[in-house]
Amino acid sequence: MYIKKVTKQNKGSNKQYEYLHLVENVRTDRGPRQRLILNLGTLNIPEEQYKELANCIEGQIAGQRPLFSPDPAIERQAKKAVKRILEKRSQDEAFERSQDTGKTSPVFQNVDVASIEANEPRTIGPEYVCHSVWKELQMDEALLSSGVSPHSLPLIEALVVGRLVVPDSELHTWAWAENRSAIFELTGKPLRYSLNSFYRAADIVLKCKDALEAHLSKLEKELFVLPESMCFLDLTNTYLEGQAFSNPKAKRARSKEKRSDCKLLTLALIIDEQGFAKYSHLYAGNQNEGKTLPEMIQSLIGIRPDLAQHRTVIVDAGIATEENVQYLKDNKFHYIVVNRGKANFTPDDTGQMQVVHQDDNRQFKLEATRREKEGEAFLLCRSTGREQKDRSIRTRQEDLFIERLEYYKSGLGKKGHTRDYTKLIEMIGRLRERYPRASKCYDVTVIPDKDVLEKKKKAKAMDIIWEKRHADHFKFDGCYVLRTNLTDMTDQEIWKTYMMLTRVEKAFRCLKSSLGLRPVFHQIEYRSDAHMFISVLAYHILHVIEQKLRSHGDNRSWDTIRDILSTHQRLTIEYDIKEQDTEKTIRYHLNLCSKPEPEQKMIYHRLKLSGMPLGKKYVAVK
Repeated sequence: MYIKKVTKQNKGSNKQYEYLHLVENVRTDRGPRQRLILNLGTLNIPEEQYKELANCIEGQIAGQRPLFSPDPAIERQAKKAVKRILEKRSQDEAFERSQDTGKTSPVFQNVDVASIEANEPRTIGPEYVCHSVWKELQMDEALLSSGVSPHSLPLIEALVVGRLVVPDSELHTWAWAENRSAIFELTGKPLRYSLNSFYRAADIVLKCKDALEAHLSKLEKELFVLPESMCFLDLTNTYLEGQAFSNPKAKRARSKEKRSDCKLLTLALIIDEQGFAKYSHLYAGNQNEGKTLPEMIQSLIGIRPDLAQHRTVIVDAGIATEENVQYLKDNKFHYIVVNRGKANFTPDDTGQMQVVHQDDNRQFKLEATRREKEGEAFLLCRSTGREQKDRSIRTRQEDLFIERLEYYKSGLGKKGHTRDYTKLIEMIGRLRERYPRASKCYDVTVIPDKDVLEKKKKAKAMDIIWEKRHADHFKFDGCYVLRTNLTDMTDQEIWKTYMMLTRVEKAFRCLKSSLGLRPVFHQIEYRSDAHMFISVLAYHILHVIEQKLRSHGDNRSWDTIRDILSTHQRLTIEYDIKEQDTEKTIRYHLNLCSKPEPEQKMIYHRLKLSGMPLGKKYVAVK
């Protein structure tokens, strides 16, 4: 084997391209000829190392270690070339034998035990589970019907599955698919492996967004017989690395991850009562939550017209503006929302609360009192956990508020501290703004120096006095008001329905922690949108897996399942055999999956999978 440089020129262009071909000399009827083994493309290696690379490739194929290169870069390029050569030979010359069904007849060979080597371990367990759900959701068919080329399907599936297995950027997914995973053995080989091909595949997915979400919404309803009587809407944001000047959606706002140093993007998500995503939309990072509801509902109805009526919409206080509540009324939607404010409830009303739900094991109690007005029910609720949380926050703020007031007061008689009356009023105003809950509990008075005032000089403060207000306000600790037009529901039913909103929050936690939603490294708008939508598609697969496992009483999260399956791998075993007739030594490359462990078998059984992702594959190198 040796490497030669080939120069090509496209028709109608003077630009020339150089490629490296791995060739070998063969004898033919017409004399010696060169046979192309592999097109290596463009490699950034000096010409004097071509021979070293060719020898390293030949040595790795034949198992001759003396031919291996000491240069890590040469050895890395040789390994990639050998992998492609063996894949090509396995398609053209090799024979395959699968153990998925039935028993195979034994094959006895004379094997040189000292020559046995195991290399190229690749993860197959998590990919196998995700690939089976991808097929069950008929994602390839949906993409093909949207005009996507069949050559792009393996890349698109690798992007989505990679977000489940190694949640990170597209760059990291490309490296994972190329070097650490057997995903392309499951999906089929893509036409191109380059990083740019992954980015282009992500662009294709974004163009099919509405078609894919409509397809998944309908198919998931059929597979799991979903009632789809409720829609839960919420928003979250994630941060971008870099300035993202080319992304008009990248705006600064309050970050839920406390990344105030970064620009943000906002993701809105609608799910049903079983936690299945129905529709998603991307907004600017400073998007006002209250202005998203009509657009999200109309977009959902656009892809699913059957969801236009007889649905209950559940949203949090950030979205439940008076305009949005009126919109839901006008469009004849049922709704359960968190009301802004206390809806004319007084502290005395907390004394009329009755226990609606109690769990002694969790030490949880919910109390509520109800009012009805103009076809709506208002439910004042107080829960044990929220009451403790509110009291803890308020107490902490009170301690800090008083500590700072005492500091200001003690500084009135010290050098270097301010005594200016106007300045102290401003400082206490900022303190109230910083600790709003504590500010409501105290009256603060700054007493000026009367002698200075009479002489019409700049006022100085003599003292700072604070006094705690009446304790009635504390009765609202842990309280919130639910508002609904479903007046026929009981207090407990209204509260339990509202609590399903936590499933949206769980979905956001999955997106951010298990599915690589954050951070976004792209600087261009459509690339950032594609990155986030791929995480949403990955959530569909994740939720289907967890839903199937829950039906068998297995409530473990995808993170736990992924860790368990990660030790199920596909290996390449190399060994030499001696033919009995010719006494010739042949190098064999055997690809096989490791045997699943008992816990892995249980997961596969619950998901109705065989546990054998791929059969054995042999390649003989003579």
